[in-house]
Amino acid sequence: MLRSVKTFEIRKAGPQDAGLLSVLAAATFYEAYFEQDDPHDLAEYIINSFEPALMTEQISAPDSVFFIAFADGRAVGYAKLIDNSREPCIRASNTIELKRIYIVERIWRNGMGESLLKHCIETARLMGKDSIWLGVWQLNSRARPFYQKHGFVKVGTLEFPYGDSVGINDVLEFEIRAQPLSGNGKTPEV
Repeated sequence: MLRSVKTFEIRKAGPQDAGLLSVLAAATFYEAYFEQDDPHDLAEYIINSFEPALMTEQISAPDSVFFIAFADGRAVGYAKLIDNSREPCIRASNTIELKRIYIVERIWRNGMGESLLKHCIETARLMGKDSIWLGVWQLNSRARPFYQKHGFVKVGTLEFPYGDSVGINDVLEFEIRAQPLSGNGKTPEV
């Protein structure tokens, strides 16, 4: 773990960041799930989901936005928002999905995940969204309390198939207009 972080910044990713996002996504996803998941299912999912050409395509999609988090100039995390994505259980009509949010394990407990989450919520607010939602694996005992602490509530479930496995994710929603957002007052770049 980095002992102390002097600078932390979040910036919007562009097509030139596809390789970096591919490696960052693979590393953080593996760190998050290697202890619980079948290694072959996990490897297959990572290979199929984070390949650089696919990341380039997703970065360029008009309904997606990626953010990369940097600590002291080093890429340590990322998030992906998808507009026009919803599940039937989502209550708000004008919503956006927080599809991915991951921080490298060496950075956990430095407030970076919270900063990245707040950045995504503020971005959704600036886009005029009523809520932001995500799916979190029911067995992810680290992430579920994190989202609860930040005001997300369970509104349903969805299946997350990969390889020969099927995970059940809780669908969590944060109603943007109903809850204040504390932060540093900086406006994120959308």
